[in-house]
This record gives sequence, C-alpha cells and structure tokens, in this order.
Amino acid sequence: MTAAESLAYIYGLGTELRPGRKFDLRTIRALLAALGHPERKFASVHVAGTNGKGSVCAMIESAARAAGWRTGLYTSPHLQRFQERIRIAGDEIDDAALGAAATRVRDAAEGLELEGSLARPPAFFEAATAVGFCAFAAAEVELAVVEVGLGGRLDATNVLEPKVAAITALGMDHEAYLGSSLGEIAGEKAGILKPGVGAAISAPQLAEAAAVLRAAAEAAGVPLEFVDRHAIEAAPPTRLLGQHQRENAAVATAVCRSLAAREFAIPEAAIETGLAHVRWPGRLERISSAPDVFLDGAHNPLAARALAAYLDQRGGEPPVLIFGAMRDKAVEEICEELFPRARAVVLTAPRQARALAPEALAAACGNFARRCEIAADYEGALARARTIAAEAPAGTAICVTGSLYLVGEAREASV
Repeated sequence: MTAAESLAYIYGLGTELRPGRKFDLRTIRALLAALGHPERKFASVHVAGTNGKGSVCAMIESAARAAGWRTGLYTSPHLQRFQERIRIAGDEIDDAALGAAATRVRDAAEGLELEGSLARPPAFFEAATAVGFCAFAAAEVELAVVEVGLGGRLDATNVLEPKVAAITALGMDHEAYLGSSLGEIAGEKAGILKPGVGAAISAPQLAEAAAVLRAAAEAAGVPLEFVDRHAIEAAPPTRLLGQHQRENAAVATAVCRSLAAREFAIPEAAIETGLAHVRWPGRLERISSAPDVFLDGAHNPLAARALAAYLDQRGGEPPVLIFGAMRDKAVEEICEELFPRARAVVLTAPRQARALAPEALAAACGNFARRCEIAADYEGALARARTIAAEAPAGTAICVTGSLYLVGEAREASV
C-alpha cells in the first residue's frame, strides 16, 4: 500500500472507544504473533501515566539518541499527522516505511480473520501499534521508547517486555474506562509493572496512587523507585517550559540511569544533551509573536493545574485564552482552574465529532471567566483573541489550550 492507502486502512478500522468494544490483549497478541513478533526484536522503555508521559518519552529518546543508540519513539495522539506517532532515529516515519509496515499488518489481520483466529479486524490503535513495532523491527531499532495509549493494563502496547517501565504523574482522566477513583486509575496504569520488567521509575504520587504502585511492583517482583524532591531539583535543564517538566526531566533521567545498568549505556553528558535539545510540540510551545501565541494541551484537571502554575510563575499581563474541549472531559474542573487567570476567554470547538459546542461550554463554565466570547472555529477565535490582545496592555499573550485536537489545528494554521 502507499502511505495514503495505509492511512485510509488504519483510520477505517475505527477506534476502540466505541459501544460494545471490550478492551483486551488477545487481538494485538494474535496479530503480532502472525507478524513474527516484531516487538521482540528491539529493547524497550514503556511509559504510562496521566500527564507528562509523552514529554518523558521524548526526553528519554533524545538522550538515548545522543548516546549513539538507534532509537524508535512511539507516542499518541498526534497533533497534525499520523506519522508523528512513529519516529525512527528522531525522524517521522517516511512514506515507504509506513506503507511497507501497514501492508504487512493488513495482510496478517486479514489472514487471521480468514482462518477464524480473529472474530473482527483490529481497532485503530491496535493496528497503529503493530505498524509501529513492525517499522521499528524493519529499521533495526535498538531501543524503542513507547508511550501507553490509554491506561496500561489492557493497552495494546502492553505486550512489550521493557527494560524499564516508567509512570508519570497520575490524576483523574478517562474515568469511564479506567475507574472512578485515583486508586482504580493507578491500578490500571500499574498494569505495565509485570514480571520480567527490569526496573520501574515513578514520578512523585499522591499517597493513594503510590500505595497501589508499590503493591503492584512488589507483586510483580519489579524494583520500583520514586523520584524525590532532590532528584527533581538536580535534574538536567530542559528546553520544555513549566515546573512540571522539571519533574518529567527527573523521571527521564532516572530511566536513563537505570538503562545504563541494563546494557544501554547513556552517559551523563548524553542525558544533559538529550534533555537540552528535546522538542515536544503542543506543550507550552510558542508558535508566533507580536502578540506571543503559545499552545498547551491542558486537556484534563492535572494538566490544567500545571498550566495554571506556569501562568502564575510567568507573571505579567493575564493572557487571552482560546479554549475548546471534548464532551468526555472534566471541563468544569479544567475551566475553574484556568479561566480566572485569563483576561478573556474565547470559546470554540475543535473540528471533531466529540467536541463540546462552545455555547454549551459558555453555559457551563462562562461564569468562571472575567470576559467570555464564542467563535465558531479556531480561525475566528484567533482573530477575536488578537483583537482583545491588541486592546490590552503590552505583553498580553494568547494561549490556545484544552483539547489536543485544537492545539493541532493551531499548529497547522501557523505553518
């Protein structure tokens, strides 16, 4: 298949998050077995968490590449292009490699269906994961850094046998799938701590989550280390903004040091270089100036608190927020955290079927804002935000936040 045909095939499979679909690992295991187990042809780091897992993955991969290892990076979701999810030696997967891997996955899946081993085709994320692992194996990747898509225990990526597992900050998100308490959510994330994992690193956690992680690690026989305040303060500097990225840098540094004890030497100089040069779009990323426009995918309460802390630390004039969200998010808690810190809020909707209408957002959360307006789309919201910023004191910035889909639209419009 061509790259375009590959994407049409993968997107045509549909998401796992639909009525009647049950999470399990049977489909991905059968698919990878039919493909000759590509996931066993490279070493891996596996990263779960509520927030920061993508940033931690990017930092680890950057450091490992600086140390001379041939790396793979598998993350989700993407902001603009599917190819962002699969990176080899720092570069997005090219069309030829995507087409080759997707063709193998489609043929294997159809073969399993014909012989009756699969009752239905794989879902989008299962196929995407298989494509990523096939591409890594074909490219002779030595170390792949892999982000969990949703949860951990039943996520399609949890077929790996990683050298090191990491769990970033945990909070409430995806309650419909992961549980209604922090302990339940921690239990799903802790599913990546299984027998055979060499070591595990965790960000600091609330007591309820920490207890669940300790119990899971002990049951699996996995040594577990929590990074502490000293580790956070001593972590190498990173170009990623926000105090929460200091915590992420400490987790990434601890993972790299743990890898060094497991046949993947990453010298301290490589860790420093990797973190100093890492890029992770859409997280406190400035995309234009005069006025400054920056992006941050604060799509759940924990991420909203991190953005709020950055705004407080940044000081200066309150920004104009452009905000949009999905219907399944804890929007009131997010908006209550962010809106009072803004000069004005312009509500809009990402181009997604699950997007919450700005009128509904205004009715539910407009009272948290000093000034609240509505725009039908991102382009209209940006024009309105620019007008408000131009009337405000010098130094007033615009922050596009909420849904990562909205952040992706903003990046696309800035090109």
